[in-house]
Amino acid sequence: MKCKQIIFGVLLLALISGCDKKLDSLLVNPNNPATETADVDLYLNQVQLGFTGFYTAASDFGGQLARQQEWYGPLYANAYSPNTFDGMWTTAYTSIIKNADALIPLAQQQKKFIQSGIARTIKAYVLGTLVDDFGDVPFSEANLGAGNTNPKIDGGASVYTAVHVLLDSAIADFSKTGVGPRPTNDLFYGGVAANWIRAAKSLKLKFYMQARLVDNTVAAKITTLLTENNLINTEAQDFTFKYGSNLTAPDSRHPHYASNYTAGGQANDFISNWFMWQVVAEKSGGSVSTLDPRRRFYFYRQRTNFADVNVVTASCSVQSYPAHYPAGTPFCLVGQGYWGRDHGDNSGIPPDGPLRTAWGIYPAGGDFDANQGTSVTLSRGGRGAGIDPIWLSSFTFFLTAEAALKLNITTQGTPRSLLDKGIRASMAKVLAFPATTGVTVPTTFIPPASGSGSVDNYVNTVLMAYDNATTDDQRLNIIMKEYHIALWGNGVEPYNNYRRTGKPDNMQPAVNTPNPGLFMRSYFYPAVYVNRNLNAPTQKNPGTAANKVFWDNNPDNFIK
Repeated sequence: MKCKQIIFGVLLLALISGCDKKLDSLLVNPNNPATETADVDLYLNQVQLGFTGFYTAASDFGGQLARQQEWYGPLYANAYSPNTFDGMWTTAYTSIIKNADALIPLAQQQKKFIQSGIARTIKAYVLGTLVDDFGDVPFSEANLGAGNTNPKIDGGASVYTAVHVLLDSAIADFSKTGVGPRPTNDLFYGGVAANWIRAAKSLKLKFYMQARLVDNTVAAKITTLLTENNLINTEAQDFTFKYGSNLTAPDSRHPHYASNYTAGGQANDFISNWFMWQVVAEKSGGSVSTLDPRRRFYFYRQRTNFADVNVVTASCSVQSYPAHYPAGTPFCLVGQGYWGRDHGDNSGIPPDGPLRTAWGIYPAGGDFDANQGTSVTLSRGGRGAGIDPIWLSSFTFFLTAEAALKLNITTQGTPRSLLDKGIRASMAKVLAFPATTGVTVPTTFIPPASGSGSVDNYVNTVLMAYDNATTDDQRLNIIMKEYHIALWGNGVEPYNNYRRTGKPDNMQPAVNTPNPGLFMRSYFYPAVYVNRNLNAPTQKNPGTAANKVFWDNNPDNFIK
């Protein structure tokens, strides 16, 4: 009997084992599909959504150092730590590049060329931005899986070459005929290939201009692009990511709306005092005026005066003007309730959440400033239906103005005429934006056709300053300052521009010390890379002269 039981058990085990083997071949893990069963459009979702997270991180870090947002300092060498950049790095390699690499060959097989073109374009932007922020980064050996778990770094210049190859391949994809099903989930251009071609070529212009200091071949390439003139030149062609207004399941709001318009009435962000001063006060001799029509769109003031200023809410208000500040530099308070924070202020966070100036209707989908003077709450203004301004037509005009001035490429016009176009394109984008979120600007706050507060008045003021400039350095400063203002919501480009051109000049110094160390010309390598990769280079000190990216050949003390 016992022998029969043993034999039966062995047979049962064999039967179960055989069934397991047969069933195993039928199992598909939906969270880890095989490449041959994967869905191109689901991969595309991952690439696009990962891209928005990557862009937000890169934009915020750049915006902090370029005096758009608050940088806490006080020293460049220790303001950030390696793990600060872990999320941005991981998103780039595991969410975007990995999924793009899986998507592209599959899309090619299925003739879904628009999808593969989108993946190539986004991958190119991400790789180029990694170089711009970190310097030399893994590329040729990256994302090989078990084939290489310790990828080495590639030189930034060689990665830039790969970026242009990717963009050229994307343009070729977008130009193909006989394509398979167009994507129904293109979150940027709705599957319109012509707009993607313009975006890819505009990014080529961006990366060529970025390398103009070290590559004497880019002038001819830029001339070709501008002669062809198939770039982002109108608002309808802008490369933006559009957020929604859902509060939960999922939270689709602009990240800076979510952090500023809270149930408790506490704005959690600080906007740079210098940036607000540049918009609302600088051109009027230091006092707040209605000169720049964008100010009420960019910034929402929770208070329209400084009645709440005291030693607790703003300790700097009882401190002396910093001795190392150049005359005329704004300090502590801008005026008329514009409440931000000075560059490098690492003092304690005061109880001023209900007082801080918050992100406005543009680009975060916040509230329009009509002198309400009330604290932020949930569901105010555009309810978060903002945008990421990744590349706008105004950016094309400002960058082309730089090319005209510094490389003498006047295919699209003179530096002055392109400066004019850039400002007007920015104004048109910003002033029309509330309507896209369902917000109506009160009639009394619509900029007039002429006079104080009008677009024409602002443009004429800038052009008069340009005409009165006596050197190209002064002219470049005017172009890059207007570009800087138009870039609100995009911190990627002002960080690049500042390292490439040193403009705008005379930006607010670090408030707590006259010597914060050398400006951060690149970031720490992320801890997840240095600590886990046997071939990673020695961690760098971003506050030293050795940490410039390949296209930055400017002097060590070029910027502060």
